[in-house]
Amino acid sequence: MKKLLSVLSGGLLCAAVSLFGLTGCNDDDPGNGGGSGKTVKVAWSVWTGWMPFKLMEKEGLLKKRCEELGVDVELVEFKGYMDSVSAFSAKKVDACAMTSMEALQPASSGVPTVAVIVNDISNGGDGLLVREGMDFASLKGQEIMLEQFSVSHYLLARALEENGMSEADVTIKNIPGDDAGKAFLTDESVKAVTTWNPHLFLAQEGKKGIVLFDSSNIPGEIIDLLVFNGDLMKENPDAVKAVVLAWYDAMALIEGADTKEAAIATMAEGAGASVEEFKKMLGGTNLYTDSGKAVEFFKSADLPETMKKIRAFSFKQELITDEDFEIGFGADSAALLKFDSTFAEQIGN
Repeated sequence: MKKLLSVLSGGLLCAAVSLFGLTGCNDDDPGNGGGSGKTVKVAWSVWTGWMPFKLMEKEGLLKKRCEELGVDVELVEFKGYMDSVSAFSAKKVDACAMTSMEALQPASSGVPTVAVIVNDISNGGDGLLVREGMDFASLKGQEIMLEQFSVSHYLLARALEENGMSEADVTIKNIPGDDAGKAFLTDESVKAVTTWNPHLFLAQEGKKGIVLFDSSNIPGEIIDLLVFNGDLMKENPDAVKAVVLAWYDAMALIEGADTKEAAIATMAEGAGASVEEFKKMLGGTNLYTDSGKAVEFFKSADLPETMKKIRAFSFKQELITDEDFEIGFGADSAALLKFDSTFAEQIGN
């Protein structure tokens, strides 16, 4: 599961359809959208790099862009991250904020999945947390708590690989990643977990542990994206454009000298964190506020190489069945999973 802030915001709830939080462009008539005539649903869940969706809602940024383009889009906030991914895979929503690893799963099951925004790159926000005095040698035979098949699992695999070890050298105990972080903070018998902020900085500040390896050691590999169903994109490109424009409107507020503090306060409130806590979380998250840099990332030579690593891990863990599952780069690709910077390139034009 993705990194949820329930340590601050009060725990996970199962996100059934009846519990969706819907906000968007046309609350009075949600079925009367522009373009294809349907309401486009964009799923997201609480994570540092996705809190700009809350800013888009509160500041009316998405509503404004929808009105300009004559489309109807709803933001659908899920309490559980994997529930949002499942809803996208089942075509109950048209877009979803997810990691590049999870994006492989709906695509491999036949859902055309197109990444249009890189929201952020984890840059120290995910890590392997151990007790003081421990090193990689002391991990041999050690039980490590983490959420299996998640980005936490991927990070551990990469940490072991980078240090001449493999998963065979440790014992993985499957537990929700947020619970792993909490267990480390409250139970001294727990020696090692793979988790995320705020658990990482809370453990270090409380002198309860050290971060032995984090996502800054594998730069650019834990990627948070907004993906759209490719069929929807063909039917209603203006809806996609409205969301992308509103996202970068939110980025402008986050970067603005006169608006930054208020924007951070709004996002912190949505995450159930204090402003200071949220600022620390942002410190471990490389938020792509500049559309130009986001486009560069989509077109970089590093991205295909990173996706090969993620695909290999996913195949090894039997999350996908095709070792050579095609991943495309560019709007013209026919791959079921592709990265398309077309809409981000239009920002400022």
